[in-house]
Amino acid sequence: MISVVILSRYPELYSTRRLLAALQERGVICTILQPERCALSLQGGSFWLYYDGEPMVAAQAVLPRFGSPLTQLGVRLLRHFAAQGSYCLNGGDALQRARDKFLSLQILASASLPVPDTWYLADASAATQALAQLGVPVVSKLLSGSQGVGVNLAESTGGGRALIDTLLQLQHETLLQRFLPGREDCRVIVLGGTVLAAMRRRAGPEEFRSNLHRSGTAKPVEAAEIASGLGELAVAATAALGLDFAGVDLMADGQGGYLVLEVNPVPSLEGIERVSGVDIARQLADFVLSRCASASA
Repeated sequence: MISVVILSRYPELYSTRRLLAALQERGVICTILQPERCALSLQGGSFWLYYDGEPMVAAQAVLPRFGSPLTQLGVRLLRHFAAQGSYCLNGGDALQRARDKFLSLQILASASLPVPDTWYLADASAATQALAQLGVPVVSKLLSGSQGVGVNLAESTGGGRALIDTLLQLQHETLLQRFLPGREDCRVIVLGGTVLAAMRRRAGPEEFRSNLHRSGTAKPVEAAEIASGLGELAVAATAALGLDFAGVDLMADGQGGYLVLEVNPVPSLEGIERVSGVDIARQLADFVLSRCASASA
């Protein structure tokens, strides 16, 4: 019988519960492991994993459902599972690339995919040049984060400089991006090179971030728009980062095209399932089981 592990710090979350149910419905032995309760060991060249001090038998597949604060730990776990022969829905290296907002943009740009004008600063020496090139308003982002956390908007050059100084004083690198007018973006869910669903998100009152966790609203994206190039761009961005599964955030560039804002390797299922009506958890379960079957063939 196939054994699958879900790596989730919070087993009660919607996405974790949906995946657990979908896998169990297919007769899979499914275990939820909280990453911080795992211990890793290298013994005589072999890879061992312990949970609450007890050794774990290797699983056929692993689904990462951990957030940005646990990225480094989660990546180590995924590498360990992969070394044991498990199929990982998004490998550790790919997930780490996607979670670094600037590195992911470098990779996307190297693949000739459109991304916003962006500066990366580790100190304030080029802050004046960055603000002059990007103009205001200007968006600042931490290099890691999700659900809009760490994303700020400076309305003036003085405000932008103060924001940069504050972030650097706190020993954070910072990422600056040209502000894109409009209060909407698109989240496109890609699995195995296929678009499963897409929604258009709109920022709530007094807010420029469109995340549903920030009072944003959403509606489905029509199939014709996905077929017009939106879906192809999302699939290409997912492939460029080496991901099997992702939520790709796209925003209109004002010239009839789209820019890739970021690629989320552990997208929430709740909003997109509710808005689109697509059972993404079921399709994820089927995809993972097909990979397990291929590996054992």
